[in-house]
Amino acid sequence: MLKDLDSIENISAAEQINFLDSCYSEFLTKGKLDKLDMVKKFHKYFVAIKNFESASISMSLLAMSQMKEGHKSYYETLLFLNDAKFLATSVNSALATKFNLIAQGYVEYLNKNSEMALESFVASQTLQTLFEPVAMHEVNGFILKLKRELETEKIVSNQMTFIPPNPAEDPFLAMLKVGRTISVETNLDNLLNIIAQEIKQALNADRCTVFMLDEEKQELWSKIATGVELKEIRFSVNSGIAGYVAKTGETVNIDDVYSDSRFNKEIDQKTEYKTRNVLCMPIVNIKHEIVGVFQVLNKKEGNFTQKDEDILIAIGATAGIALDNAALFDKQQRLIEEQSKLMSSFIDTLSASLDARDKITSGHSKRVTMYSVLIAEALGMTEKEIDTIKQAALLHDIGKIGVKDSILQKEGKLTDEEYENIKQHASLTHSILSKVYASGEFKDIVDIASSHHEKFDGSGYFRGTKGEEIPLGGRILAVADVFDAITSKRHYRSRMEIEKAVGILIDSRDKHFDPNLVDIFLAITLDKLVEIFIDGTEIDVDLENVKVLASYNLKNIHDYILLGESKSDEEKRAVEIFSEYYYARS
Repeated sequence: MLKDLDSIENISAAEQINFLDSCYSEFLTKGKLDKLDMVKKFHKYFVAIKNFESASISMSLLAMSQMKEGHKSYYETLLFLNDAKFLATSVNSALATKFNLIAQGYVEYLNKNSEMALESFVASQTLQTLFEPVAMHEVNGFILKLKRELETEKIVSNQMTFIPPNPAEDPFLAMLKVGRTISVETNLDNLLNIIAQEIKQALNADRCTVFMLDEEKQELWSKIATGVELKEIRFSVNSGIAGYVAKTGETVNIDDVYSDSRFNKEIDQKTEYKTRNVLCMPIVNIKHEIVGVFQVLNKKEGNFTQKDEDILIAIGATAGIALDNAALFDKQQRLIEEQSKLMSSFIDTLSASLDARDKITSGHSKRVTMYSVLIAEALGMTEKEIDTIKQAALLHDIGKIGVKDSILQKEGKLTDEEYENIKQHASLTHSILSKVYASGEFKDIVDIASSHHEKFDGSGYFRGTKGEEIPLGGRILAVADVFDAITSKRHYRSRMEIEKAVGILIDSRDKHFDPNLVDIFLAITLDKLVEIFIDGTEIDVDLENVKVLASYNLKNIHDYILLGESKSDEEKRAVEIFSEYYYARS
């Protein structure tokens, strides 16, 4: 399973966890990790795909190994483990937390801190998870060994209970942890949650919310967890303690909030949450402008201290810049999305304007797009590549705007001169689209859209390119365009019989079409094609018919009808159902 390191992504999540679990078990038993290089590669992969649960588990394992081998000091290892712990917390993974506690226990054991080692091991033993690691067998052995040692030294009794260490840390460590974790996070919602969790832990508080300032609306907003969803909350900067801090830039530390007139008691009344004390501090960016507010509620032991303020200042120096950058990135993303919607609307409008010229060919570009997407999906192309092909397919005939209606709508065969005139639409498509000011990615759309009449043997137009010189998208469009053209009604003829249309594709392999793409298209199941045939009509496909059609493809239809190879009643039934929908659009 794990021999091929280049195919980690093909290993299931369960297999990945099982592998890491076996490594923990091996390390706790032997004190070394034979598969260290493999674990490092796994860790890089988990970080790259942002699988923070598995990234945390692998980080904790690497921390143990690096300290044992002397590559990291005790203090450096604790920092590394804290990073792993934070990743586990950020995704709320009990399993990653369990492995992190195991690693902490082993590191304390190596540093001869028997009491702390036992606390971590016991905590890992009592933490409930759906998956029970095999490594827990070794952990149980360490617990028994440590208890015996501690009993001998009369430090603790057999009834020792787990006392969690104080989570409040020095400002430098808190700042370092936040800085490391948020440096690669650009999603603003995630960042708000990550920083809030870190502050809550560092200050040993019950709750923390990170509010962003909306200057335009003069509101503070944040995202709070409601079950499995995030809900946005907003309120005026003229309301509550957080609003006061946002307006004045002051840090507010209140031991009894109900005695302070700035506190909004209505929130507690609505949520049935009892706020005792609060530490509220402005978030500033690199320009020293207020961009938000930290609001920390209910210190678990006593009131918030000057040390808590120092920790919050240390975290805020890093978090403020990260939040400001994330907010800018979020704004840019929304702008890009708006531009993308505008471009899609522009493309739809151009495509619709061509359809409006001739009712007979109306819907052609849309169907070519749908056929092209089926081929692209069968090829396993990425979402981005498929989107490029979609846009190119919608625009592939836009050059026909420059062709006279008398030629486009002519009843009967075109003259040689008229045919030469209509052939110019491919170069006109290129010329028109090349004048559109857009991103560099639009150039691919232009090249694909204008190459749909190129032929695999080089005899096409307008460039006369051949084989793989033709863009893959253009070769896909060529198959989709011809198939829709010959299976649709035109001014000068009715739609072609399906078996003959498929025969044309087969006969034109290596000549007009890329043979691989023809084979892929003919292998697409009939249920998907029927959806395209009836698009824009009021015809519905019966569910039972869909089940039948899903077992056959166009090659089958060609062979069953034209070659007379249909043998079973089910095959004959598939042909009847398909033909019914194919000719229904007529």
